[in-house]
Amino acid sequence: MLPKPVAAQLNALQQKAFVRAPSGPGVAPIDFDAVAAALGVAGHSSDLDQRLAARFARPVALRSFADRVETTAAALKALGVREGGVCVVSALADPETLAGVQAAGLKAWLVDVDPFSAMFDTAHLRERLPEAPGPLEAIVPAAAHGRAPDMRAWAAFRAETGLPILVDAAGAFDVVIEAPVPVLVGLPSGQGVFVACEDATVINAIDAAPFAGDDGLAAWPGLRQRLCGTAQQLRVLLLDSGVGFQPGWGMSWISQTCALSLPTDDAGAVAWKLQAAGVAASCSVRDRSLAADDTPTADHLAASTVVITLDPSLDIEGLDRLCDALRDAVA
Repeated sequence: MLPKPVAAQLNALQQKAFVRAPSGPGVAPIDFDAVAAALGVAGHSSDLDQRLAARFARPVALRSFADRVETTAAALKALGVREGGVCVVSALADPETLAGVQAAGLKAWLVDVDPFSAMFDTAHLRERLPEAPGPLEAIVPAAAHGRAPDMRAWAAFRAETGLPILVDAAGAFDVVIEAPVPVLVGLPSGQGVFVACEDATVINAIDAAPFAGDDGLAAWPGLRQRLCGTAQQLRVLLLDSGVGFQPGWGMSWISQTCALSLPTDDAGAVAWKLQAAGVAASCSVRDRSLAADDTPTADHLAASTVVITLDPSLDIEGLDRLCDALRDAVA
């Protein structure tokens, strides 16, 4: 039986959908979009949520939401965190992740990452947890520029430590197919996010605005193919440039963000030159006001990594111009 508020919403929609035709008896077809919208507002599974859940290797509970920061905060609260506590965050976490942690009433503590994956190493994290600057409430591992996090390792780490874990994989839509712990993933359209987990308890407790709009799911297969083709061309064109790519990017997995490893630690200058040349580029900017452990690896990666947004519609001439701009910026 549906709860009374949901039943009331559906009853109102039925009154709108089942209208008598002006020319005689009968009713118009049900407005299924309106019914789905009412169910989404009430927190019940939508067609989008079902299609997203079908991507996972095991059954998951899943809901899609409108805003990443709000959803991060709401998911942490659903995990039962207490305000004022410490949340362990990757030293390379982006501003949206940090804003979500703050909105949940937690204090971010930045911890160093692995030099090869640019993500948390659980062995290193295990050693650092006793040094936390306050009572620990949660851990938010972040996927690096769309690369796959080890979800089973985080499930084991949660079982070991007892700490709530929310994996922030906002840019990793292509690779996240497991959710033994709650994981937040961005929709392929670039608008909205979803949270999935094999345990429905947390998912059902998230209190955030539901997603409505272009999810990009139907267009993803074609977009993925174009992105992979463009990425492989970019790899070939930059073979002699001195820059490197994340392992497997454009071959076994893809994201629209391309993280380039520079031969020098001047990512800020390179990003500025690329922007001046009309290339959407950025680099990590550390907030020095946040509490942080010693982070030499993250500091080096932040100083030597430039991120560009890959345009899947670039032709070979456009790619040549992009590569020329990058070579000039690095030089």
